[in-house]
Amino acid sequence: MKILKSTSIAIFLILITGCNRSSSESWVVPDDQNQQIMVSIHRYGEKLFSLDTSNLLQELKSIQPEYQVFLGTDFADHDQFMQLYQFVTDTQLIYLNKKTQEVFPDLHSLETEISKSFSRFHYFFPNNTLPSVYTYISGMYYEQPVEVNDELMVIALDDYLGSDFELYRKLGLPHYRTLRMTSDYVTIDVMKALYNEGINPQFAQKTLLDRMVGAGKLMVYLDAVLPQVADSLKIGYTSAQWKWMEENKENVWAFLVKNQLFYSSDYDTQTKLIQEAPFTTGFSNESAPRVGIWLGWQIVKAYHENYPEISLSELISNPDTQEILQKSGYKP
Repeated sequence: MKILKSTSIAIFLILITGCNRSSSESWVVPDDQNQQIMVSIHRYGEKLFSLDTSNLLQELKSIQPEYQVFLGTDFADHDQFMQLYQFVTDTQLIYLNKKTQEVFPDLHSLETEISKSFSRFHYFFPNNTLPSVYTYISGMYYEQPVEVNDELMVIALDDYLGSDFELYRKLGLPHYRTLRMTSDYVTIDVMKALYNEGINPQFAQKTLLDRMVGAGKLMVYLDAVLPQVADSLKIGYTSAQWKWMEENKENVWAFLVKNQLFYSSDYDTQTKLIQEAPFTTGFSNESAPRVGIWLGWQIVKAYHENYPEISLSELISNPDTQEILQKSGYKP
């Protein structure tokens, strides 16, 4: 991964999607302090399924230097070799690779998106290591489409084949989940994975407010590193859900206050307000899901607007959710 110093990299354009804009205007990266990270994605899945299986051992040895993190260094283990053979000859995996090639014929635009986001990440967190990036065919391991450690990130491209992809339906995945299994969400999930692996302070979250503010910090972090992405995409809302949330934020806030839910320690009550779902339990079936996360985002965003001198790292590291709420002054 190359880092190039640049004094002429323009601030990202803010795109408009639906009725909402990106909430990134306040997270400006000065041109003279921006280091451009150039990401080259290693496409392991494509390479693996292009091998001649009639001469698989020699074919694997030819790609081993670039993909040693997947293949190891020794093919003498017969069981390991047979596992690889069964993997690359599995008809469903071959089909997934074919569909992945159709959705992602090349990765140039994805490399550009991730490069920009990694550049901004490096500005806000200069002491954190950025990983090398690989893609692969996971067999639709949708529970963790992006995995990362200090040096390696792997992206399961077969988890982003479109909300109506037939094999997702056969898995029984609900539509509200598959709505985010499109190419629009790859870079968002990449940056979330970086946050969860190396930034998230993992404070104890006893109350609903703790969980709201914790989620709000992640969302504000996404504002900072993904200024080109619309707010609805960051939180995973449809345009109708975003519109409902904007129109009903005062009612939702009043509901939380009236029922004294901000300081509730009941896990089930908390979860209903922040969990993945088609809507939020306790409101209409037309309601937006995860209303607690949306409000937590607004709280943390308002706090930052009131105290712009506080760095992103310092904001995320502040464990006092009550202080953040009070000093935010937020009330819809």
